Amino acid sequence: MIFSILAFFLGNMPDFLAKMLFELFYPIYLLKFKKEKNYILKRLKKANLQIKPKEVYKNLFLNGLDSLKFLQNKKVPVELENFDLIPEQPVVFVSIHLGAFEMLHRVLGARGKTNLVVSEFKNKKLDKFLMNLRGIKNIKIVKDFETSQVLKSVIRNKEILAVMADQSKYGGEYFEILGQSVPLFLKLPIKANKLGASVVLFRTFRKNGKHTIRIERIYEPCSKINSAEIAKIFESWILEYPEQWAWNYFAH
Repeated sequence: MIFSILAFFLGNMPDFLAKMLFELFYPIYLLKFKKEKNYILKRLKKANLQIKPKEVYKNLFLNGLDSLKFLQNKKVPVELENFDLIPEQPVVFVSIHLGAFEMLHRVLGARGKTNLVVSEFKNKKLDKFLMNLRGIKNIKIVKDFETSQVLKSVIRNKEILAVMADQSKYGGEYFEILGQSVPLFLKLPIKANKLGASVVLFRTFRKNGKHTIRIERIYEPCSKINSAEIAKIFESWILEYPEQWAWNYFAH
C-alpha cells in the first residue's frame, strides 16, 4: 500500500518540484549512505569520467521518475528511432541500465507478447509492487533463474524476450568496460540467436528533457555474434551518457 501511495505522489509531481525535492533530500541521503557515494566516486575516477556522484544520483532519480510516470500512462516526451527496422519475431531485445530503462519493456509490449527478465528484490512487497507496475496484458514477468524454460516458449511461439545484459547473476561473462570488470548476461541472447531468433540491441537516454529509445544494432538469426563486440557497443553508449548509467555504480 505504501509503495502505491508513494508512486501516485511521485507520478503526479511536476518536474520543477521533483528537482527541488532532489536538492532537498540529497544531503540527507548522503548522511546515511556516505560509503556508497565514496564507492561511486572511486569507480568514476577509475573510469576517468569527469562527472560527480551527484550527477549519477540526480539522473537516476529523474530518469526513474519519468519511468514511473510512463508506466502509469502519464504524458512523457519519448521519441522512437529505427523501430521500423525491427525483424519478425522471435526477437531478443538486449539493453543496459542506461537512461529511463523501465520504459523499454513497455514500448515492446505494444508490439507483441513480451517476456521481461527481471531480478528479485529482497523486499518482497517492493518486488510485488514492481511486478504489478511493469506487467500489462502483453508483458509477462520472468525471473532471471527461469530464462532457460522461457526461451523455448519464445522460439516456439514467436514471442519477444527482453533482457538487461548488465544484470548478471547467473552465468555472466566478464568484460572490461570503462576500466572495470563488468559481468554481462549475453549467453541467453546468443543461444536464442543460434536457435533462430533475431537479436536487437537498443537503448534509451534523456537529452534536453526528452527521452529517445533507439534501435542500434540488429543480428539476424544464426549470426556469428561476437560478445566482446557487444561489450564495446555498450561501452560506447555509456561513454556518451556516463551520468545516466545506473546499474554498475550501485551493484556492489
